This record gives sequence, C-alpha cells and structure tokens, in this order.
Amino acid sequence: MKKMVLIKSLALSLIALLIIPVCIVHSETNHPSYTNHQQATIMSKNDSYDLLIITPEKFSFYAKPLVTHKNNIGIKTRLVTMEGVYEHMYWEGRDQAEKLKLFIKEAVENWSIKYVLLLGGRKDQSSKETWWVPVRYSYLDRNYGNMEEKKFLTDLYFADIYDAEENFSSWDTNNNGIFGEWQKNSTADDIPDLYPDVSVGRLPCRTIVDVIVMVRKIMRYESRKISDSWFKTMVVVAGDTYPDKTVYYDGEVYTQMGLDIMSDFTPVKLWTSDKSLQTWVDVVRTMNRGCGFIWFSGHGNPSLWGTHPPDDKQTWIYGLRLRQIPFLRNWNKLPICIDGSGCFNSMFNVSLAYSHWVHGFNIPRCWSWALTREINGGSIATIGATAFSYESPDINTGNGGIEWLDLHFFYEYKFHNISILGDVWAYTIASFLQNFTIDWSDTSPDGYALIAKNAEQWLLIGDPSLKIGGY
Repeated sequence: MKKMVLIKSLALSLIALLIIPVCIVHSETNHPSYTNHQQATIMSKNDSYDLLIITPEKFSFYAKPLVTHKNNIGIKTRLVTMEGVYEHMYWEGRDQAEKLKLFIKEAVENWSIKYVLLLGGRKDQSSKETWWVPVRYSYLDRNYGNMEEKKFLTDLYFADIYDAEENFSSWDTNNNGIFGEWQKNSTADDIPDLYPDVSVGRLPCRTIVDVIVMVRKIMRYESRKISDSWFKTMVVVAGDTYPDKTVYYDGEVYTQMGLDIMSDFTPVKLWTSDKSLQTWVDVVRTMNRGCGFIWFSGHGNPSLWGTHPPDDKQTWIYGLRLRQIPFLRNWNKLPICIDGSGCFNSMFNVSLAYSHWVHGFNIPRCWSWALTREINGGSIATIGATAFSYESPDINTGNGGIEWLDLHFFYEYKFHNISILGDVWAYTIASFLQNFTIDWSDTSPDGYALIAKNAEQWLLIGDPSLKIGGY
C-alpha cells in the first residue's frame, strides 16, 4: 500500500511538471506607519505594490503564474530575483541576509510593500548549507532542560525593518556580526525591535517541482469557491503535554480555549483523554474530511508531532510523522495549520545529509514544510516553531508562552476580523510583544529571553498575502 501511494505521488509530481489589504502597524506612539519614512531614489517612487515575491532566477518562470493570479485578484505584485537583489545591493549589506533585508527596506519605502514572500529554501540535500533565498540565525542561547541550543532560524528578522526610533533594525546592536545575540547568564548583547513592519512568509522550495506544487495550491485555494461545509470546521489535536508539570491536560485546555474563540466553527476534538486521538490514522482520517483550521498542541521535532495520554509521561502518542503525511488526501480542502508548541516542527534547514542532534537521523524536509507542500492535500500554510519552544507556567495568563501566540492567532482572526494570513501573523506577534514587555537586562536562564525567542522562531510557512477562506 505504501509503495502504491509513493508511486502515485511521484506520478502526480511528474504531471505537475507539465502544467505549466490591511497595513501592518505598530503601536501609534512608538511605530509610525512605514509610509512616512523618507523615500530613497534608487527605485521608482511612481510604482506601488502590495506583495513582493523574492525568488532565484531558476524559479522565476514557474512563479510567474502566481504573479499573474495575484494581480488579477487585486493584489499588486512584483517579482524580483535574488540575483537582482544582490546586484542592486552590491555595495550594501555585510552578508547575503542583510542585503536581502536592506532590499526589503527599500521596497517598503519606495513601493509601499505590505507583504513579502521568500520563495526559496536550501539548494540541495547536502550537508553544507547553501540557500536559494538566504536565512538569518538568531544567537539567543538558552538551554532546554540539559540540551543546549546556541542558534536557530528566524524569518522575523526580515519583517522587523525599523526599530522604535525608525532606524534600521540590524539585530546586531554591538556590531560584531552575530545577530540576535543573548548569551547565557548575561544581558542581551543585541536588542532587536521584533515588531513586524511587513508580513513575511517563506516557501522553502528546493526544486522547481516544489514551486509548481505551491503555486498551484495557492491559486486553487484563492480562486475556487470554498464551501462552509468543510471550511467552517476547526480541528484540534492535543493531549497531556506535560504530565509531570501540570495537574490539568494543558494541550487540551489550550485548544478548548481556541475552540471557544472560534465559536462559529464546528469543533472537532482529537484528544488523548477521550481516546479520540490514539494513532496517526485519527489525524489523517479527520484531515481528509476537510477543515478550515487545524491546531496541534503538544511536542515535536523536525520529523513528527506527538503528545502524551493523561498523567503518563512515559507513553507517547504520535499524531503525525513525516512518512505518514503522503497518506493525506484532503485535496483542495486545505486548512491553515497552527503548531507553535511542537519544537522544531518548522526547522527547514534539515537535509538527507545533515544529521541534527535533535532528531538523530536524516530527513529531506521538516514536518511543517512537508505538510504544506504535500501535493495531494496537507495544509495551505503552517505556522510553527523553528527551535525549542516554551510553554508558559501560568495557563491563565499565558505569560510569554508559545501557546499564547498560537491561541491569539485565532483571537486576531475572529475578533479583529483579519482575513489576510500575513496580517494575522504580524498582528499576533505585535500583540504578544505589547502584552509581555521584554526586559533585555534579564540574566535568568528561563526569563524574558524565552519570550523573545518564542516571537523570533514563530515562522510562517506560506503566502503572507493569502486570503483565508479564499475569494
């Protein structure tokens, strides 16, 4: 059966090869609108766009249908190649990532860009990292238990263009070439602003096939009539995340809060406490029926998501592994997936030749990206953590925990009536930072630095200009 599924997926991939506006703002007192910034003269001031797609020349031809689609639905879109970025910023920027960020800054100031889609990930499956579209690592160094993590991927770097004084937010306050630096038992060496000035999403495509699959998924999602019969369903997948630390089943408590917010959606619970979640088959069967949103609250690594049954730390229930994602057959019934609490689910720098200490074996892509680029269904976008994520010890306030971000994604969508995916992502992070002010002088191992880390690693894999529910 698995062999037949693999053959079918490969065949569909080969077929695919043949087929060829809400503004993000900060607190008004600290963060004026980006349209008030001084205009540069390198780009034409007469042009104005909503969405900027940045991709390598190799992918540009296959991304053009998405540009046409976006323009046709009223999202003014401009595609720029990475080669063009590097040429334009030849004399500026200390490395490729900073050149890209400075180019986005110019695009904001000259083109009034609101959304940036980084269309490209690692170039291959080798052990050495080379990128179609560059990445930034944050060097916020904190242990998770006895496990040390000195750096992690963050795309918030590319969204945080300005600091509170409207200067360029370099994320390198001490100018030593190490970004987002906050060493253990120390005050922060770098103090990034963290507030998104644009909405940034990434599709970490490695191949032309990846690009074709994602372009087709986005175009179909936004163009086809979406039925409430499946879209108005919200699925939650959870259990007892920390049986040894809480007297309640925290994953189930949090996801119930989300269902309460999304009260106009039909709730579907996959919980370990009532045995509606026992194996990955429960998740696949439920997703195949279709849903508008799915929220996983539990544990993870780059290759799987899992949780615990009630009061049982030793037993694991794996809701979905990388190798089980191809069994999804929800086709065009694609949900937005939220999975911030699953550590490393969105760590998109993995490869077949790269063995990471977190998962101990080599994989072609991370869980979140595999779910999003699944050709037969999966999700249309996934928001998750690129590194160790941290739950708040206070379930009532959330107090800077990753579950606060996950939960308030639904709050921003529902009560602020925001329907553009990147806007929900950006407003959620801004609200998070406004609710939990970071003390950059804190030296404790599990204090304010973890709040900054949760914000930095909460990654959007998907199109930031995506209309949730389609047009």
